[in-house]
Amino acid sequence: MPLTEEKCFEIAIRIVTQHNKEDLLNTFQIILEELFPECQRSIYDIIDNKFTTPPSEYNELLQQSILSHQIIFDEDRCVCVFPISSLGKISNIILLQGTLISGKSSLLKNLMELFNNQLLLLDNNNHDALTGLLNRHSFEERITNLIDTFQRRGNDNLPQYCFAILDIDFFKKVNDNFGHLYGDEVLILFSNIMETTFRHDDMLFRYGGEEFSVLLRDIELNTAMMVLNRFRENIALYNFPQVGSITVSIGVTEIRAGIGRADIISRADQALYFSKENGRNQVNCYEELISTGKLISKSTNVDDIELF
Repeated sequence: MPLTEEKCFEIAIRIVTQHNKEDLLNTFQIILEELFPECQRSIYDIIDNKFTTPPSEYNELLQQSILSHQIIFDEDRCVCVFPISSLGKISNIILLQGTLISGKSSLLKNLMELFNNQLLLLDNNNHDALTGLLNRHSFEERITNLIDTFQRRGNDNLPQYCFAILDIDFFKKVNDNFGHLYGDEVLILFSNIMETTFRHDDMLFRYGGEEFSVLLRDIELNTAMMVLNRFRENIALYNFPQVGSITVSIGVTEIRAGIGRADIISRADQALYFSKENGRNQVNCYEELISTGKLISKSTNVDDIELF
């Protein structure tokens, strides 16, 4: 039965009122379930053009969709493959299977075009234009939501998170000595190394200038230190075009219930500045610095802190 104009408008409103990718994707899947209740829906995460779940018998269609960045219909087998692209990279694939696919390609294409337009808008609003990492607005929103969740549910009901602040050492000298064009290239390559070093579930941010931050998910503090040190070493070993070697200083802390947003940021910030004031090119943990007496614990009011 054809959709009414009123129903089409209601669906469009549900899509365009979503304000982050996760909610948008969930809403889109619910809409597909409502419109095609007899179809089987599967979603795959794509990392480096590889499936994070075992491929199905439609593997060749999934691969074709990834390579072409195109929606693929196979009406003989009643299958539709829809690639979800974020910042030019395929992040997910939706696979629909069922007899209702046949003859519904126009409806699906319209829905997917609307979804992609909203996703593009979210990408532009939430990501840094130069590096493609999440931007300051996204950082403020996500760390606030995460800490609010810890306050409501406590430590035992959530995966462990750590928060780190990263600052490129002597970045002003790069711009002064080589120009902003090479400075921008350093920032882009630095961001690329972040994306290849950290995990798919970690949230990577460019806060501004040469300052970056990371929310590391489901990880203990000792392991986070190891991951951050590996990243620091990767940066130190990388030969940046024209510029050569650069280094990064890092401060990290654990996110726990009962510790507010301002204190979390302040703790990582204090650890960062300890790194910078004691030789740079190192990772320091706030909790370890406190336990060894190298820092004195202090609370921070929200209005007192200026990140980076």
